[in-house]
Amino acid sequence: MSDQPMFLLTIISESVLEDTLIDEIGALGALGYTVSDVRGRGHHGLRRGNWRKDSNIRLEVVGDQALCDRIVARLKEAYDRDYGLLMFTSPVDLRN
Repeated sequence: MSDQPMFLLTIISESVLEDTLIDEIGALGALGYTVSDVRGRGHHGLRRGNWRKDSNIRLEVVGDQALCDRIVARLKEAYDRDYGLLMFTSPVDLRN
């Protein structure tokens, strides 16, 4: 385990971006990720997830602050203007 603080970066995005976001986070240094199909309501409206083109994903990455900051900066720059995108971090206490 690392002695430096670790964070869970959660990215909620349109599912059409899944493969692109996975490539982006890997290129930025993420060693792993988890993807889930999600649905809900928020700033960008209701997402029922009935159709692949109208669904959302939750992409999660655990990393240090620098990694999370790099990913957020890149995704905001490249995708935030044209796609529904929500990103937030939470501190995590790794147990393994």
